[in-house]
Amino acid sequence: MTLAQKLARQQEIINKAKAEGQRALSTEEQREFDELQTDIDAMRSASNNHLPSKEDNSRAIEAERERAAEITTLCREFGIESDEYIRGGQSVDEVRKFILEKEMKARKPQSSGVQMGMDERDKFRDAASQGLALRVGVGIGKLVEGSNELRNLSLKELAKESLRLEGVENAYRLSEDDLLRQHLTPTSLFTNIIDMTARQVFEKAYTEAQTTYQEWTKRGTLTDFRPTKAYQVGTAGELLLVPETGELKHDNPNGAEGPTRQLLTFGRQFSMSRQAFINDDVSFIETLPAMYAQSARLGINRLVYQTLAKNPAIWDGKTLFHKDHGNLAPTGGVPSVATLSEARRLLRKQKAAGGDVNLNIPARFMLVPTSLETSAGQLVGSQVDPSQANPNIQNPFYNQFTVISDAELDDASVNGEKEWYVTADKLRSPIQVDFLNGQDMPTIVMKQAPAGQLGFIWDIYMDYGVTVVDYRTAVKNSGQ
Repeated sequence: MTLAQKLARQQEIINKAKAEGQRALSTEEQREFDELQTDIDAMRSASNNHLPSKEDNSRAIEAERERAAEITTLCREFGIESDEYIRGGQSVDEVRKFILEKEMKARKPQSSGVQMGMDERDKFRDAASQGLALRVGVGIGKLVEGSNELRNLSLKELAKESLRLEGVENAYRLSEDDLLRQHLTPTSLFTNIIDMTARQVFEKAYTEAQTTYQEWTKRGTLTDFRPTKAYQVGTAGELLLVPETGELKHDNPNGAEGPTRQLLTFGRQFSMSRQAFINDDVSFIETLPAMYAQSARLGINRLVYQTLAKNPAIWDGKTLFHKDHGNLAPTGGVPSVATLSEARRLLRKQKAAGGDVNLNIPARFMLVPTSLETSAGQLVGSQVDPSQANPNIQNPFYNQFTVISDAELDDASVNGEKEWYVTADKLRSPIQVDFLNGQDMPTIVMKQAPAGQLGFIWDIYMDYGVTVVDYRTAVKNSGQ
């Protein structure tokens, strides 16, 4: 489908919902609309490509230097010439794979005269990784054969068994320091076991992190780090009466320039020390990866709510919530039938970009600090108006809002414990969170420790951007 066809299909979905009593989009319709929007964003981004800037060239040069340096260090560890791989353009992962295969062929168990096959190493790695995960209390899926037995091995015992499978005859006679030195390479079997377990812990903790931003914000995709200009869809001219034998008058749709979306990179590094290995401190695997995983997702959550509550200046030079934007409640107050009614009115009265057509934006989410969570829940969960003495006066907002409370709102501004917001559905959310190529899980990479440092090192990084994309779809009440 072309870009025009995808936009037309989106409009068909919206028109169908409007024609059927202004209903909300179904789950299936919402999914199709979001998928179309992802494709549209990607097509628009591709059309905005330009020649590499000086910054792009500098990044490329620095990346090539890092590639050459890592390959040189890796090859030096195993007495291999690195020039061939550097000139040939191989990635660091490709060189690691070559070295791993070369080392496995060279290490043959002398006791039996039969080399352990690659499949057996893979089976041991998977079972040992699951066993280690079970030992630290991480819930996993279906267990592979041998994982329950291996859960009782200490880190040193796992290291020795790994070396034995790799053909080291005296593995069980090595000292603790010798064991560690044997495994301080990214190609060792034991290193892969530790890395796999850390990844399992990391991904589980990231998924289970207590965040709320994803419940009401719009998710987007960008394909690179260059600023991407967005435009707000406006209105088209009304259809005019055409007299008999008359001519149709040409019209140009109205529109307005919108925000600039851009990705940034956020990251950290952590390590497992020599002491942790010798002390058999498996709590490291249980705690550190999980802590950094939760910190990564909580960081997105914090940035989203700070962007909302700190009321930043947006593309038109005015703050997100501004009297000229028509999205500030004229009178502050706690959530009530009256204050919700005013917020709903302001949303419905918003005008399309470049025109005077009312958008009739529906109110769907109420975002409140924890100090207002209970009262807001009671309000929308009550069939009668809680503020009225007469118990027969119905509450028009009964079950009409999804209340989302987050502690970040309490602390994001000076008056954070009193301020609250009403927003539209996710499709028209005022804030969009973009990820590089849609990858919303942080990347965790095990790296070779620098010279003079004993232990294992992991890099954690992710690429995302938080952008105000529409001021018309949110209303702020400053509270009492």
